[in-house]
Amino acid sequence: MGIDNWVLVAIIAGFFFNALYTKGGLAKDKRDQVILIIAMGFTLIADIFMLMLDMNAFGVLIFCAVQTAHNYRFTNKRRTLTQVTLGIITFLVAFLLGVEVLFALGAAYAVFIFFSITGSFMAYRKYPSPNNIMIVAGMILFMFCDIFVLIYYTQRGLPAETRDLVFRAIWICYLPSQALLSSSARKARDYKEEDELKRMK
Repeated sequence: MGIDNWVLVAIIAGFFFNALYTKGGLAKDKRDQVILIIAMGFTLIADIFMLMLDMNAFGVLIFCAVQTAHNYRFTNKRRTLTQVTLGIITFLVAFLLGVEVLFALGAAYAVFIFFSITGSFMAYRKYPSPNNIMIVAGMILFMFCDIFVLIYYTQRGLPAETRDLVFRAIWICYLPSQALLSSSARKARDYKEEDELKRMK
């Protein structure tokens, strides 16, 4: 494990603590922030498993929990139960068909992130601006990160230069996605100032 992995985990830990920061107030409510903190905590744990412990299957499993938390934050309990049920069914079908555990988990994860991405669009009107934009943009970047991860680990025959570009693209998408999502529960500065102007009138 190189120093780069330590640095990356430290950055992701910073995003977790960023989710805890609420000095400027909350954009929605305390429940919204608590669920985000849980999602960011699971994200940190998943990355520790994948980057520091080289336990990718456990990492993907925990990322399924990450997407469950995001979807629950954006939508409701019923939709989240549907997400989890379909995810488990997808894993079991893939596993029983002889698919390797890691890739069976990857198939299930595709179901989980589909629900959280579509959920972010469904929740767009529930959040003030720019928080709603941060949520949608963060989830889209998260999706592109996962697409690049899929390419990186399944297309091993690619030229070394191409694989290196794909690897860089993973982090170019992933780090901004976590920066946006970890800040999305906090009231934006300009939104706070707008509230203060209303109180002054």
